[in-house]
Amino acid sequence: MNYLKNFRSFYGLLAIALVLSLGACKDDKNDDDALSLTVSETAAAVRANTVTVNITGVAEAGVRTLTATPDGAIAEELAVTAGNNDIQTTYTYIIPANAKLSDTYSITFELTDQASQTISASTTISVEPLLAAAPDTYSFERDGSTTVSYSGQNERLDMVGAIKTYLGQGDKKEITISAATLNAAYANTGDNGNGFFDFTSTKQLKDKTFAPDLDNNFMENLFAGAEAVSQSGVDAANGTAGFIERENSGNTIMVDENGREFTQLIEKGLMGTVMYNQIYNTYFSDDRTGDEVENTELREGKNYTDMEHHWDEAFGYFNPPLDFSSDWPEAREDEDRYWSHYSNVVDPFIKSNDDIMNAFLAGRTAIVNNDLAGKNTQRAILFEKLELVAAATSIHYINETLANLNEGKIGEAFHTLSEAWAFVNALTYSPNRRITLDQIDTIKETDFGANGNFWNVTAADLNRAKTTLVSIFTELEGVKDQL
Repeated sequence: MNYLKNFRSFYGLLAIALVLSLGACKDDKNDDDALSLTVSETAAAVRANTVTVNITGVAEAGVRTLTATPDGAIAEELAVTAGNNDIQTTYTYIIPANAKLSDTYSITFELTDQASQTISASTTISVEPLLAAAPDTYSFERDGSTTVSYSGQNERLDMVGAIKTYLGQGDKKEITISAATLNAAYANTGDNGNGFFDFTSTKQLKDKTFAPDLDNNFMENLFAGAEAVSQSGVDAANGTAGFIERENSGNTIMVDENGREFTQLIEKGLMGTVMYNQIYNTYFSDDRTGDEVENTELREGKNYTDMEHHWDEAFGYFNPPLDFSSDWPEAREDEDRYWSHYSNVVDPFIKSNDDIMNAFLAGRTAIVNNDLAGKNTQRAILFEKLELVAAATSIHYINETLANLNEGKIGEAFHTLSEAWAFVNALTYSPNRRITLDQIDTIKETDFGANGNFWNVTAADLNRAKTTLVSIFTELEGVKDQL
């Protein structure tokens, strides 16, 4: 399939000229110009496009045959007039649609004259990129129409937003939380959360959850805990789940017996077990963006290849504005969501917005160019930088908790420590993580309060967690107190 052929206009011409003139088995009556062959080529060597090679030659004894032999192919005899002394013709070669940017194609031409003398010349065609450079925004087109689609990711993020709003009403005691309602939203029963959502969708959060979390009923247990607190209406205490007041606003929040806030653990938990899990373990897996994934044929009825689409779906879980960058304007802060929002929180210190966006853009451009090495380089960068955002945000909330504890604001401290707990937990989901599972568990279950109990937490505990994170994510050493 000659897909992508209309991209030819983006590129200049690649000029390759190779002249090889050899005398072959000449007797005393022949001079040095008895047999010559020149191959000159001027072509845009873009995958799925046609390359034209110009051929000229001289055969004083008269031409017998002229053949062309591409790499690994059978020699093809070209049309020439037998006996002619001058040869002027062309040869066309179609760069395969699945050509990789690193590929080269060698074609050998052989001229034989009537005296059985032969001469050969070769030319090498290098594949040019379809996109010479990454675009400034996450916008990619083919034949004038977009190739980017991640509507399913948008819908799932909308579901998380609706769940958080519902939990927030329970925090304020405006409604009684129902675990059944949350489970229906989580599984998107009836394509609208059993009436919970004000939109319809065939997508759901539950079937995208990290498998071990699904087996352990991670979310369902949190839903049940939130329901129990909501129905009891009791005040929280050490060992007792209930409501606790946030000192800055006067609002209450629902916490478990260890002081962990349900709304934060559920919202940020979904950011990890669904969003990060899907980026890392689904879309950045070799099954979805590995070198063998289809990147030539368009998916039936769509304007994208499988590899293009899978990369876009990973981008959709990060979900930034298409022109997202560092030093993001405050007036547009409401345009980032979830992970891109928290990237923006720590961006002043680590420039995460630029690092992540540039890698997504460069990786998608590499996929368009079928530059597999380039794609793999950017995928590795994203593993590193997305994990760094989670680590930096963990430290950010540890710092806020230290400040709250210093002021004696227990409700505020439990709120920010719940966020820190969830972001540390998010580090679990990367298969390429720098931090170990044991280190994650120690932070969550010891450094955030002995026996995992926030009521036991001390400033020394929090600083120990912070030291552990900085010792692993050394890029954060210089900004650890500013985050």
